Amino acid sequence: MGQYATSSTSEGAGAGGGRSVPIEITAGVDIGYDDHVIGTNASTSSSSPGSFFARENLVLAYNHPGERTEVRLLAIGRSSQFFDLGTDDKDVNVTGSLTHNFSTRLSFRADIYGAYQTEPNFQSNVGPENVRAPHFDTNDIFSVTYHWLPRVSTVTSYTFQRIKYESSPSVGLSQDRFQNTLAERLQFSLTRRTNLVGEYRFEIVDYDTAPRDSTIHFALAGLDHRLTEHLMINHRLTEHLMINLLGGESFRSFKDDGDTINPYLEAKLAYQGSNHSVSWKTSYGVEQPTTATALGTTTIRTGLNVAYDLTSRINSKAGVYYHHNENQGPSGASSAGSQDALQFTLGLKYTINKHFALHVDYEHTAQSSSGGTSGYSRNRYFGGLTYTY
Repeated sequence: MGQYATSSTSEGAGAGGGRSVPIEITAGVDIGYDDHVIGTNASTSSSSPGSFFARENLVLAYNHPGERTEVRLLAIGRSSQFFDLGTDDKDVNVTGSLTHNFSTRLSFRADIYGAYQTEPNFQSNVGPENVRAPHFDTNDIFSVTYHWLPRVSTVTSYTFQRIKYESSPSVGLSQDRFQNTLAERLQFSLTRRTNLVGEYRFEIVDYDTAPRDSTIHFALAGLDHRLTEHLMINHRLTEHLMINLLGGESFRSFKDDGDTINPYLEAKLAYQGSNHSVSWKTSYGVEQPTTATALGTTTIRTGLNVAYDLTSRINSKAGVYYHHNENQGPSGASSAGSQDALQFTLGLKYTINKHFALHVDYEHTAQSSSGGTSGYSRNRYFGGLTYTY
């Protein structure tokens, strides 16, 4: 939701010329059809009913750049009504960042994310993708960067995550948890374009009810590399092509069920052109399981987003997210089953003027079966009108 709204508001700002007011408000209405409305429990059938729906959207964007302090905020509210089923979905999403430079050597950054939503999340390790249940998720990162030498710097960070399900006790019993992570990163500028990175993380996973409490140590190394120089695009300094690689081992100790050692890998690529952009991220490692019978899940997760401006008024976007889970059973059990999940999105937007825009979108999601839980395939078609002030 945040990624879609970010692209929408930035495109709207560009259409209106240089914006002197840092606040932008976008309101919209969508009409569409969902051919498989996910049920409200873990025994979702592969033949769930379809329904026409209407959705109201409200987006607030705040962008205040500065030499010492920069503040950005994106707040999204959405309400969907399924006419044929008499059910409603209400989703709220807030993303914010604050950067403050105390000096040329010392800086602080806070990244805040919070969401209250009903639909499952295919893009991150929040909970099961076959359940439509209200839940709260926050993931907040606070970091301090200090440049010790011209080529040497450190980043000390703390990450807080909370996941809480409502109105679905069976899901909450296995998913409600706190995650706290401390990390220390050492960066060495090998060249003007390449940084070598070493990182240590210590993570504490504390479940409200499920017996999966654990501590995890990460020992990682990698590099950040710019393949081209900085470019000035839309009056902003951006990277033309950036690659980030980070990999190593994770050492996990369960409170009630022994220890495990697993490989961990992150890979990112970001490309920004004059009228198009590509971002790709892949990770491999052990995540928190989304099934009640597993202690951990070895997951390969990948996501690709592409945006292309066909003309000055017509913008297109596409996204693909896929992950494969190998659920780990208790000690002595080799596996607790596997699952595959896929989400594909496609959208087209036409900017009428600096205030009004039309869009049409298509979403496809697919979830394989696992154990006694049925898989499903889902298609959603919708279009609408937005007004930006």
